[in-house]
Amino acid sequence: MKAETAQEYRERVARAGGHGRAAKLTDKERQKSARKAAQARWARTKKKIDSLTEQTQTLERKVKANSDSRVAKQKKTNPPH
Repeated sequence: MKAETAQEYRERVARAGGHGRAAKLTDKERQKSARKAAQARWARTKKKIDSLTEQTQTLERKVKANSDSRVAKQKKTNPPH
């Protein structure tokens, strides 16, 4: 028999505890727990998406401002005929 490390032991016991807890829950309790976990995952995803959206909008504003300033400079240096 292979000797297991303390970390391996903790992981094995944690898995067993999770399975034991799940076996004791009713269907409704398991559904409630799963729903809560899913909502937490989606909340993290939404937060990441919102952050990326803000960053994208900031970059778009910077690009537009840079573009507008280039056009203004070109108009000053190249007046219409």
